[in-house]
Amino acid sequence: MRKIKTMMNKTFLYSAVLYLITINTAFSQWESDRWLERPVNDEIFSTYLEFFEYEEALAFNLDVRETSIVDGIYMERITFQSTSGVNVTADYYRPDGANIKNGRPHIIVVHGGTPKGKDGVKRVVKSLVRSGMNVFAVDMLYFGERKTGLLKTFKNAEKANKLYNRKSVYLDWVIQTTKDVRRSFDLLQNHYKAESNKIAYLGISRGAEVGFIVTGVENRFGAVALLISGHLDAQETGHLAAACPANYVSRIAPTPTFLLNGEFDSDYDASKSVKPLHKLFVGNTDINWVQSGHTITEEGLTMMNAWFSKTLR
Repeated sequence: MRKIKTMMNKTFLYSAVLYLITINTAFSQWESDRWLERPVNDEIFSTYLEFFEYEEALAFNLDVRETSIVDGIYMERITFQSTSGVNVTADYYRPDGANIKNGRPHIIVVHGGTPKGKDGVKRVVKSLVRSGMNVFAVDMLYFGERKTGLLKTFKNAEKANKLYNRKSVYLDWVIQTTKDVRRSFDLLQNHYKAESNKIAYLGISRGAEVGFIVTGVENRFGAVALLISGHLDAQETGHLAAACPANYVSRIAPTPTFLLNGEFDSDYDASKSVKPLHKLFVGNTDINWVQSGHTITEEGLTMMNAWFSKTLR
């Protein structure tokens, strides 16, 4: 499904999807509640996949901008070309002195809605490396080193008003993020010699909400972990069908999937946003709850690291 189509076909499909969404509006807690009840069928879903196609042969133009070793962990700060003219900033981590071809699992980590981007998940990154995994942490567009000025305060209300609740803007952002992750997968294979069945996806908060879509589209991952997230957060009013997690999560199977949520999370309500989405998962899905709010506890980290180690080895 990664074959390149013409711009005319993509424009037509995009318009068709918007039309299908517009003529079938339902209102409850969120506009997209109806997809929690009945996700789109395979025929409609196949049209969404057109949005996420990318140019596999495009040069990466990899630039290793900085290297460092801290507490026994080697890090490369890099930039690579994702789509034509669009560069992604990312950090690659491994134990200092480890052979790049040693067969260790690689985890692509996507952060939440923090202005720090990938720098906001270093605690998780260090835990993964010390548990036997190499890590590739990326910045999503508008965050970290990829700030554009669209977001200034990064408060929840601003992110909702300027990004998450602007339906077409949000869909474009989800599409770009998905392409960025797919290109990250290719880069890990081609440059860092990662084994495809040992490349996993880890999304945290917003990185998990987008990750429901990313991993429903990209089926090469050996494992998927999605933490402290759900169908929509407390600030969101609904998304277009092509950007709605409920339409993707059943398509993650058969990839083994680890879900972790906090019972007292005020960002993603357990009864309204999380558990209804969990019901749509099929296949090998490990659902876990901890006594916490919108945070990753040490207990949760330990559970996730053990699951990755078991699943990817």
